[in-house]
Amino acid sequence: MVNSKRQRKIVAAIKKDLIAACRILSAEQLVQGFGHVSARLPDSDLFLLTPRVSLALVREKDLIVLNLDGKVIEGRSPPPFEAPLHTAIFNGRAEVRAIARIHARRANYFSVTDRRLEPVHNHGSFFTGGVPVFKKTDLISTRQLGEEVAAALGKRAAVLLRGNGQVTVGRSIAEAVMMAIYLEEAADMLHGALQIGTPVPLSGGEAALRQEETL
Repeated sequence: MVNSKRQRKIVAAIKKDLIAACRILSAEQLVQGFGHVSARLPDSDLFLLTPRVSLALVREKDLIVLNLDGKVIEGRSPPPFEAPLHTAIFNGRAEVRAIARIHARRANYFSVTDRRLEPVHNHGSFFTGGVPVFKKTDLISTRQLGEEVAAALGKRAAVLLRGNGQVTVGRSIAEAVMMAIYLEEAADMLHGALQIGTPVPLSGGEAALRQEETL
């Protein structure tokens, strides 16, 4: 899988970051028993993926290496049923380096109602224009469904899966995790605002400025 000492060090660092991401998502209660995270390996068509293990418990030695066709290259643990989701997004978006598949509670509200999840505060600015919803309720366990989710995601940072959690992406593991946290925060803020009045979404210009300041 790796051919040099430098590459081994890079892969070791990515593994540590991936496990840290798992713990953060678990601590933030963005996953329960379900959820998975992936990260590309540099200079290759390979990526690391968490197996069918709670993100609170997964260890470095449990991580699986897959190629962009979804074939397991390294690792004994079975990959999650939704591995095709990861391969489809990685194949469609070269800039995406990491993917988080989560089950955030409040963000889920906006996948099962006709209310669009729009940004109304600074951290929500990454979701300007609203977060798209993938309408099917199927487990994303086939290449076709993975490609359909990738199409629904488009060039955005997140997509809601109707009644079945969310997907966030980033140019790094940290960014994918940050988007997951900010997505739930945006849902919480909008849900709260709806209880007391009519929310005023950020304009495109406001959102762009907030993004600049946040990153």
